[in-house]
Amino acid sequence: MTIPTALARETGDHPAALLDELRELTATAPARARLACWDHVLAAGAADDRDLLDALFAAGTAPELHGDYEGIVVGKLFGIPALALLNPVVAIEPGWVGKSFDAATGTGANRLNRLAYLALRAAVPGYRGWVRTGSVYRGFRFTHRVEKAILAPHNQVVAVTYTDPALGNPGSRVVPMERVRDEIVELVPGVYLGRAQMISTGGVVRAVGYFAMRAPRPGARR
Repeated sequence: MTIPTALARETGDHPAALLDELRELTATAPARARLACWDHVLAAGAADDRDLLDALFAAGTAPELHGDYEGIVVGKLFGIPALALLNPVVAIEPGWVGKSFDAATGTGANRLNRLAYLALRAAVPGYRGWVRTGSVYRGFRFTHRVEKAILAPHNQVVAVTYTDPALGNPGSRVVPMERVRDEIVELVPGVYLGRAQMISTGGVVRAVGYFAMRAPRPGARR
């Protein structure tokens, strides 16, 4: 397994060891730790190192999430046929730009740029759940809660699901949100790794990709 950052090479090739050092660094240099961790995750995605992303996810912990978070798809999406249209839409740079969370209600929404919003509006014309804030469009609402990951090693995660009828999500073959389950862990305070999963009609769960999130930088789109 290759860890594609200088910091990782200095600390050995086990991702948990690197996270331990970055977590220790947060006590004295939290901004540096967040930046180093973010760069490490993005480098793993650029290399499409799924083994490393799997290991990082397994080493994460369940976070407390509230507010708006920047997001980016890391690595290649796994080419699940049911997501044939959704895959290129969310991967447009930067089509999917994060998630918003409300801790009090246990709900949230995905955040998209205008290009991805227009593509999804055309794909699912009956969906009326869009809310615009500045240049960001919120939609495809979800509920979230802390529970065990659905796949091994079953660590504690924030589970994001789209099945509550009150959310108004489309039940569509084109965008089958009712079959998507996102899980999110914290790597260091302020940096999060998410795993998107698809549940088949027969109940089989498959990972379909990874994404990273962090608290917005000053001046970022909200």
